[in-house]
Amino acid sequence: MDRNYDELPEEIWELILHRLSGDHDIHHQQLESLSSVSKRLLSLTDRLRRRFTVVDQTYIIHGTISRFIYRFKNLKTLDLSKLKNCYVETAIREIARSSVALNLESVDVSNHNSVPIEGLKELGLSNRRIKVLRCANVDKLRDIDLIDIARYFPDLEELDVSYPRNKFEIDALRRYSISEIMITDAGIEGLCCGLRNLVKINISMNPLLTDRSLVNLSSKCLRLQEITMLKCIMITMKGVRFMLHNSPNIRSVSMCLISNIHGTDSLFVDVTSGRCLSELHFSDSDISDEFLDSIVKARVPLKSVCFSDSGSYSIDGLLRFLHAYHSLKFLDLTKSYQLCDSSIVDLSRYLRDLVSIKLNSCHKLTRTSLFALIINCPFLEHVEMEHASLGKEEDLNTIINVLNNVHTKSSSMKSLNLGWNSHLTDECLLKITSICPNLTQLDVSSCSGITRSVGEVLKSCPKIEHLSIQDCDGVKNIGLNMLPLRLKKLNMARSGVNDEGLVGIAVRCNDLVKIDLEGCQHVTTSAVKYMVKNCEKLREVNLMGCPNLHVYIVDWMVHTRPSLRKLVPPSYAVTSESQRQLTLRHGCQVCDK
Repeated sequence: MDRNYDELPEEIWELILHRLSGDHDIHHQQLESLSSVSKRLLSLTDRLRRRFTVVDQTYIIHGTISRFIYRFKNLKTLDLSKLKNCYVETAIREIARSSVALNLESVDVSNHNSVPIEGLKELGLSNRRIKVLRCANVDKLRDIDLIDIARYFPDLEELDVSYPRNKFEIDALRRYSISEIMITDAGIEGLCCGLRNLVKINISMNPLLTDRSLVNLSSKCLRLQEITMLKCIMITMKGVRFMLHNSPNIRSVSMCLISNIHGTDSLFVDVTSGRCLSELHFSDSDISDEFLDSIVKARVPLKSVCFSDSGSYSIDGLLRFLHAYHSLKFLDLTKSYQLCDSSIVDLSRYLRDLVSIKLNSCHKLTRTSLFALIINCPFLEHVEMEHASLGKEEDLNTIINVLNNVHTKSSSMKSLNLGWNSHLTDECLLKITSICPNLTQLDVSSCSGITRSVGEVLKSCPKIEHLSIQDCDGVKNIGLNMLPLRLKKLNMARSGVNDEGLVGIAVRCNDLVKIDLEGCQHVTTSAVKYMVKNCEKLREVNLMGCPNLHVYIVDWMVHTRPSLRKLVPPSYAVTSESQRQLTLRHGCQVCDK
């Protein structure tokens, strides 16, 4: 019996679209493809969109977003961080005056000259239920901005005011008080008085904040669970200790450059401190064995730990700590220069539940450490070992003991970041990937010893979707057989890829969405055209610094591949401003990075 699929209920279509996306939060790229099939699917995909990023092209082409924003009735997240400053207030006001504002839960106004407070005021008056506001990396952030945010968004649960650029002339210090050009403790106090439901805050790189800010957050924001305070150089251990003792719900603390971590000092006043603390992240701090022992003594339920560039502790001290916290899920020991293969072999035995580990810039570590982690950590999914010594000669006794157990494959390993290992060879890489058949991401950027192994790696790890081989000038192709690959993102910047290699990519990578060919000296116009014709899902291409491409390649690509959304040309001089405006009207941004 024939069925008319147009008669399917919309609830069934929604289930189908969710299944196709593989995620409940459907990706906008997939929605865009589906929406072009029919008007009904366009209506359905518009209703399913939860996130909307407004970019300059929208205003350059349409002059407004009010003509189409009403289509996205269930929008939850609005991202204005990529807009030019001249458009951001207008965009917020248009949103505030539309029905979309009623359902919004998250707004991002980062990367602007200042907080667009007038627009946010109007948005806050139309929707008092916004839960998340991000105002990071703005030129000027003041106490009054924080007080206004608390006034207009009283139910805010998450706030990011990190890394303000604090751009002002020296003369401003004579004409204004410091609170009129930067955030101070007074601003945090005013914020806390208005945001009683605050759960998460990032105050990183606000250099005038002191322990007083932590006292106010602890005393007034009783629901606070997560705080990030990187590079707040005037906050001390005393303030952190007060917060952990007086914030009963705190579960995550991230900090660096915290002073007064020495001797037998403890983060915890008594056994009631930090009872919910599961994430403790230090960087650029002086962590001693005694300090680690004090954490163990407090018996807080840690699952995620970072001691990046904080390595005054000994190997024995670290082993005692990991023995006590053998159920850790995440561990970051970046720049722990004292670590060696034998110490990783020892500590890996305590990390049976580990899911992710970072060992970047641990210069003594070789493939022995990586094998030990893969063998002893059955749930490990993600490893970062940039700037290590993979491929270098190892201690004979240690490697023999470890390699004797390298016979089972890891079904859990999904992501390996092994960039900047100059001694990494084809043979070593093949040995590593041969026991990780379910890899989806691999980064071997700047590994100059890699030449011919990429094809074999993709054969033994057929699920790889993201591959980075930038600055591997010995890599000319990713294998020349015709078996299809799942690659979606490929970074080959400054590699040795040639026309034959690029044509092979075009034939095998039908799902390719993004490719970076910056500085590739050996690709020509014919190979790039072949790739563009064959890769029908292509959205982003970087051709900057490719000297053998014809000047017309940009216009040809934009008109030939309608899926393109971003294109970096071989050089800025290839396109005029009027040409760039024209390509925008075709939906593709031509830019320099």
